Amino acid sequence: MSREIELRVEAMRRLLKGETKSSISRALGKSRKWVSYWSARYDPSNPIRSLQNRSSAPQNPQQAWPDAIKQMVLNSRHLRMAAQAPTYEYALIGAEAIHFELKALGLSRVPPVRTIHYWIEQAGLVSAPQTREIKEKTNTAYPAPVCEAINAVHQLDLKGPLYLKDNANKYYLLALRDYHSKAVALDASENRQAQTIADFLVAAWQRLGLPSTLQMDNGLEFRGSNRYPRSFGKVVRLCLDVGVEPLFIPPREPWRNGLIENLNGQAQRLLLNHDHFTDYAQLQLGVRKLETAINTSHRLAALDGQTPQEFRAEQLIQMLPHTYNKHQQDLTLDKGSIAFIRLVRKSGRITLHAGDKFDIDPDLAWQYVLARVNVADKKLRVYHNEQLIKSFDY
Repeated sequence: MSREIELRVEAMRRLLKGETKSSISRALGKSRKWVSYWSARYDPSNPIRSLQNRSSAPQNPQQAWPDAIKQMVLNSRHLRMAAQAPTYEYALIGAEAIHFELKALGLSRVPPVRTIHYWIEQAGLVSAPQTREIKEKTNTAYPAPVCEAINAVHQLDLKGPLYLKDNANKYYLLALRDYHSKAVALDASENRQAQTIADFLVAAWQRLGLPSTLQMDNGLEFRGSNRYPRSFGKVVRLCLDVGVEPLFIPPREPWRNGLIENLNGQAQRLLLNHDHFTDYAQLQLGVRKLETAINTSHRLAALDGQTPQEFRAEQLIQMLPHTYNKHQQDLTLDKGSIAFIRLVRKSGRITLHAGDKFDIDPDLAWQYVLARVNVADKKLRVYHNEQLIKSFDY
C-alpha cells in the first residue's frame, strides 16, 4: 500500500473516531479540502478500493475504436496546434472542437469528447495547465444582466499595447462579443482613443446588430473623464444615442467580463503568437481573418455544435443602419440610462468612479448593488436584489 493510500486510510480512521476534519488535516499535513474529498469518496463496504485513485481513461467503453479514427483525432490535433494549414490557421485545439469536426465530416460513430481528450493526453499533446489565480466563490448575489437571447449583452474590451516585429509603434486589439451567440467583431487600432472605439462599435453593430446592453470595464476610454465624472465620454454617448445601455463592471474584477477575456486569450494564441506581421495593414488583415474564422468555423458546445453564424441564422436581429454617422459629431446626453455594478464597502458607500461616492447602507457591506443613472430625470437609483433601495439627484 502506497504512502498516499495509507494517509487516506488513516484520515478515515480518525474521522470514525470523532476527530474534526480540521484536526485531521493538521495532523496529516493535508488540506481540509483533501480530507473532505476523501471522506466523500469513502465507501465503508469497500474501504480500500474507494480510496484508490480513479483512472482517467474513459469508463465502460462500448467497444474499441478503430485505429483510423484515433489517428484522425491526433492528426487534427497536430494541425490545429501548428496552425499553419489554411483551414486550421485559426482553429480551436480542444477535444470539443475535434469532436464537432468529426461529426461534421459525417462519420457514422464519433468518439465522445472524453475519449478524444484521453487520446490526445496519451499522445502527450496536452500542455500543462497554466497557473492562475482562482477567485473564491461567495454567496454574495451579483446583479448580472440577463443574457438569454442574441444581442441581449455584448462585452467590449481593448487589448494592448501590441508590438510588431522590428516596430516600436503601439497597436491595440478591439474586441466585441455577443454573450449568447458567441459571435465576435474584431479590429486593430493605432490608438485607444474614444473616437476610435466609437467608430469600431458603429461598424461592429452594423455587422452583429444592436445589443440591449454593452458591458465593459471602467477604462477612461470607455467611460470618460475623471475630471468631469458625470459628463461621460463618446462611447457612453454613442450607446445612449442608439438605445444601448452601457454597463460598467466592478473595478478590479475583470473576470466579470469573462467571455471577452477568454476571447483575448484566443486572439493571443490564434493570431499574435503565430503570425509575424510587419506592418499595420497586415495586422488588420489578420484580425479580420480571425473574426471570420471564429464566426464561421468555431463549433461550440454552448451552441450545440453550431458555429456562431449558424446559431444566428434566420434570427430577427436589429441592425444599426449603415447610414448612421452621428458618432462623428458631438452627441448630447438627453435620454437612456447608464448602469454600474458596484460593491458596497465596509463604510456602506459605493464609488461610481473618480471619487463620486454615495452612501448606501452599512448593513449591505460587501454586497453588490446595481446603480442606474437615468439621464432624462437626472436621478441615480440603486437596486439590491432587484429592489430599489436608494435614490439620489444626479
